[in-house]
Amino acid sequence: MAEPQVGDVPVAQPQPVPIVPPAQIAPHLPPRQQHVNPGLQLIRSPPILKLSMDLDTYLRRFNAYTQSIGATPAEIPHLLINSLDDETLQYIERHLVNNITLQELLAVLRREMGISRLNKEDYKAKLRKTLRARNEDVRSYYSKLWNLAKRAWPENVEVRNSNLRDAFTGNFQDSTISARLRERPELNNEQLLDLAVTLLNCKNASLSRQSEVNAAFGPQSAFEQALGEEPPARSLPAQSIEQKLDQNY
Repeated sequence: MAEPQVGDVPVAQPQPVPIVPPAQIAPHLPPRQQHVNPGLQLIRSPPILKLSMDLDTYLRRFNAYTQSIGATPAEIPHLLINSLDDETLQYIERHLVNNITLQELLAVLRREMGISRLNKEDYKAKLRKTLRARNEDVRSYYSKLWNLAKRAWPENVEVRNSNLRDAFTGNFQDSTISARLRERPELNNEQLLDLAVTLLNCKNASLSRQSEVNAAFGPQSAFEQALGEEPPARSLPAQSIEQKLDQNY
């Protein structure tokens, strides 16, 4: 390689180009992964809301679902509208406006679903006629009566509880337990329910124990019954007329 001469232009040595790493972009996380409670991510979506359903019960599940996915207040009304079946949507469609709030939507649903259902008198009649089936679970039967009473008296809680109590004790289909429940007027409805469950469990346990005893010893056989019976007294054979005449003479 030739030595650089005086007056020559110095040649710059090439410098390595620094490699700039690409900017680190934060991954986009869906709202449910940003939620403070990861356990809520497993909540399933609520079913379709129908006119036959209880709105308050449905909203409990719906609220849990919207919290689990991190829905914003502006998105919740749209999620609820999307959860309606065709029949319910037809009832409220004329009331839907742009940017409707959740409170406004719930007011419309309560009004329209109440009109489309049975009136209060029908619910009162159903409450009085609903009898407990033979093997029906006590708590399921009470829940059925509670829903009917709630629809029959939505505002007056005192009247609702009184009629619920009368229907529960009167239609229990067990005279012994019904009488025991009527003897406890100091208990509220929830305590009365617990007492009814306890009494029925005790009765079933007693019947089960009696069945076990009968199965262990069994009924008496025909031979054992015959041994315990006294033989019937045998009557003397009837005498003939000739024998009677011989005795007289």
